[in-house]
Amino acid sequence: MKKFMMAAGALSLLAFGACKKDTQESAPKPVNAADVVLPSGSTLPNVIPAGDNYILQSGGTYYLNGKTYVDSLGTITINSGVTIQGIKKATPAEASALVVTRGATINALGDSTAPIIFTSAEATPAVGDWGGVVILGRAQTNQNQLGADPVIEGISLPTLPAGINVGYGSASTTYNTESSGIFRFVRILYAGAAISDANELNSLTLGGVGSGTELHHVEAAYGADDAFEFFGGTVNASYLVSLNTNDDIFDFDFGYTGRLQFLLGVRRGSGTGAAYADANGIESDNNGSGNGSLLPLTQAKISNLTLISGSSSAAFTGTLNGARLRRATNYIIKNSVLLGYNNGVSFEGGADAYVANFTDNFVHGFTTAFTGVTALPSDNTTATGANPQTTFGISNPYGTGALFQPYPTATSPVRTGADFSGTSGFIGVTYRGAFPQGSKSWLNTWTVGL
Repeated sequence: MKKFMMAAGALSLLAFGACKKDTQESAPKPVNAADVVLPSGSTLPNVIPAGDNYILQSGGTYYLNGKTYVDSLGTITINSGVTIQGIKKATPAEASALVVTRGATINALGDSTAPIIFTSAEATPAVGDWGGVVILGRAQTNQNQLGADPVIEGISLPTLPAGINVGYGSASTTYNTESSGIFRFVRILYAGAAISDANELNSLTLGGVGSGTELHHVEAAYGADDAFEFFGGTVNASYLVSLNTNDDIFDFDFGYTGRLQFLLGVRRGSGTGAAYADANGIESDNNGSGNGSLLPLTQAKISNLTLISGSSSAAFTGTLNGARLRRATNYIIKNSVLLGYNNGVSFEGGADAYVANFTDNFVHGFTTAFTGVTALPSDNTTATGANPQTTFGISNPYGTGALFQPYPTATSPVRTGADFSGTSGFIGVTYRGAFPQGSKSWLNTWTVGL
């Protein structure tokens, strides 16, 4: 059955726009639901109920006024070129956000020439105008074994609609390959909201999301709190971009064990969002108390990451480490480039036990390249002081537009030497960092601000 819901004052329904699909991409997760087609100009409802598939039409503009929850067994389908604007609210607890609950599905079907854009509804947008996007699943975390299921951060529980559950994860591996849908070619701009310390919405929050979920080509820009935070789960991702996020770029907690490749995190010293607080490129914890007996251990598996911060001569105020690995976390970080923080990598709270998993990287810090261990594995290259772009042979990491050249030069050691031994699932390339020599083509057409 197909139902049509009309926005107030709307006179007609927009026709579906054609969407060019890349042949390698997955089809949307099948749904057995009633289609509810929302015309452009609609405000999303407080709850998308089980059994319904709310469809946002290609090229349309839609609004979040407070939270929209996709209930378990409900679906939201967002077609290419859709813009969703979050209305600014009076308090962080009220912040507008899209929350896809455990067992629900999101099919966000952007493409390289018509990305989906989540942004502020303000005429002059600013950091933290609205909350962000939250996707919850049933894949394993190291918190569910403790009793009640964890609930996701950043949601004011007294405001939850009746019957809505924002718990996530499970204690077993049964749902580790589950799919929460598709999330591709998406920009998330001006998001983030902090109800209190450690109770925050990020640009994109993922809680217990399974590896069957398709997640790639996502940009988080000008956000408060973190760009991407992973609370447990097994979801894999590629082609993730962060620009001028206030806090950490990639944050891993509670037994996240997925695989990430081709990642870019950029901080600039001026422009929208250029105000940083305790900001790391990566922050990874097993849990808040550093309990290494909680399994699975957090172990993000990362390859081909490029982190760029600072000027050629100094780190930005409020930034800390390229990577902060702490609180009993495990990790695999390979074939990556980290530059522009005062310290390159900090190993804390037992994370030094896994330093052998930090390999084949180029690590710079203005003051120190690493702390917490006596040495990095010998296949890493380190540098301190000014002009890391010259030392590592990165063409122009500090430019903007056409002059932003985060890739290796023709003589750079970064352009070769990638090593994937001991890993599985990564795409084999020869270069280290996110880009091959002379090219940033995977950023073209769908990102903004770079």
